[in-house]
Amino acid sequence: MYLPSSYFTSDKKYPVVYYLHGFQAGPFEARSISGRTLDRYSEQNNIQEMIIVGINGANQFGGSFYTNSPVTGNWEDFVTSDVVSYLDNNYRTLPVPEKRGIVGFSMGGFAAINIAFRHPDKFKHVFTLSPGLFDENGLEKAIKQWNELEWGPVLDAYGAAFAPNPQALDDNLWHEWDPTNPSVVEMWESGYGNVESKVDAYLKQEEKLSSIYVEYGSEDQFTWIPEGSQFLVETLRAKGIEVGEHDHGSGHVVTFVQAEHIIDFFGNAF
Repeated sequence: MYLPSSYFTSDKKYPVVYYLHGFQAGPFEARSISGRTLDRYSEQNNIQEMIIVGINGANQFGGSFYTNSPVTGNWEDFVTSDVVSYLDNNYRTLPVPEKRGIVGFSMGGFAAINIAFRHPDKFKHVFTLSPGLFDENGLEKAIKQWNELEWGPVLDAYGAAFAPNPQALDDNLWHEWDPTNPSVVEMWESGYGNVESKVDAYLKQEEKLSSIYVEYGSEDQFTWIPEGSQFLVETLRAKGIEVGEHDHGSGHVVTFVQAEHIIDFFGNAF
């Protein structure tokens, strides 16, 4: 966790940005937008001070996708209830949704937008960076690429998160990918996919987000990620929802450039 330098010399209260990391990473990834990076950039550009909290989303499979699952646990609840309540009760935060933001990269980028859509009463500002999202063809492309990379851990983690089977008689507590089984395809699509239905569900909520920003790289090795990101932006705009968008033209990375964009976004949002 990052606390502004003035936290220790004042009684001020601060907005909070919650950072969700990528697959097989950890909360330390939040350092990319905090510490000396944030201190220096905020001072040079007169950005409002804020608390940065990196939330652990790793589990025995390498990543929880910050979603509730009977197999891996209730990670969405952990973020929206446990972590937020702990911060508000133990640190000098501004404990209102308007002063809370959520940001994530890759797996965490999916989770940031997913949680923000489902909990606009908790977070009013969301920045998603290179998020795991599917357009109409994204699931098939992702499965093909994950298999080509022999990246079994992500397949197991994704299945455990979105296609759980806690009643299984063997040790495989999720439905493995099977393109010939419509019910399995539906479960696997429910994670990174179903973008339009997720946006529609968000629109039915009484509360709405104040600001949304999507950033991705057109040179991402996971080509379905920029495609899914663009699909999300197009879907939001088609339904009259304002959203910021930026293609940084690079790969699947979090660099100082992206950190500046994230800091600027929340500094202006708060």
